[in-house]
Amino acid sequence: MPIMAEIRSPGSLMEECRQYDAQLSELRMLLDERLHAARAELALAGEPHEVTPPVARVRPSAEAVRRASRDVAAIEAAIERMDLGLYGTCTKCEAFLPLDRLRSAPHVQLCAACAGETRMSA
Repeated sequence: MPIMAEIRSPGSLMEECRQYDAQLSELRMLLDERLHAARAELALAGEPHEVTPPVARVRPSAEAVRRASRDVAAIEAAIERMDLGLYGTCTKCEAFLPLDRLRSAPHVQLCAACAGETRMSA
């Protein structure tokens, strides 16, 4: 026996669409902010421009530079997936990623299961 799809009003579908659009806008803003911060960290690692008077600064560690480079690449990939309409799904199993996971790490590409993460029970 075929299963009937849930029938919803156009108004409720439009409201759901507005909510998803607002969530995507929020996540895009988070991605843009994190991309800006990661690029700024990479810029600190570069050769200083001539500044008069010379400004003393602490250079980030090699590990911090590698991490920032990885972050820039991951964030740029997430933005590209967003532009293609693929954002918010696991790149391995295609499951939807929970909104709280995306809010904490908007550039994440894998669901917890595919990433090999385990949750501790209380």
